[in-house]
Amino acid sequence: MRGPADGWERGLQRVEQLIREMEEGPESPVRARARDIVRAVLDLHADALKRMMEGVAASDGSPEALLDTFARDPQIAGVLLLHGLHPLDVESRVRGALDALTPSLREHRVRVAALTIADGNVRVRLERGPGHGGSAATALRAQVEDAIVAAAPDAATIDVEVPAETLAFVPVEQVRLRRPAPEVRPG
Repeated sequence: MRGPADGWERGLQRVEQLIREMEEGPESPVRARARDIVRAVLDLHADALKRMMEGVAASDGSPEALLDTFARDPQIAGVLLLHGLHPLDVESRVRGALDALTPSLREHRVRVAALTIADGNVRVRLERGPGHGGSAATALRAQVEDAIVAAAPDAATIDVEVPAETLAFVPVEQVRLRRPAPEVRPG
């Protein structure tokens, strides 16, 4: 009968074999770079695991609260995402990012008019409010895209539709021409 330890042992043996093979070859910049990459990945994982253990120690014992802690910690969430283990799906993370962005969008008189997420593809349509002075479309698009990428870097595509700025219409009857100042003659 085989258990989880057997899979761990096989994986560990495979890693050891690969390291031995790499170390048997001649020293080279590629080999040194490979060591640095492995060290950096292990450091990232060690930091995330340490933070997870700290979260468990500080936890009230509720699995939901613990998963929420993991999801909100960028370091833990990043490692979980790397392995496809993030506790929240893409849609939940994108909705959370857009909710957090709402006050900023309101300042620019913009709102999320539509959000579609299918197969990891995210499509957001923004809508400008009446009388907007608002930010340029490119700045708004970048702000929304950055928020989504930070929350869901595993999204397959991100498409943000921002309506072009329109000039406000001023009826002709509201346009008043200045009358020239009366000419003052010396005298």
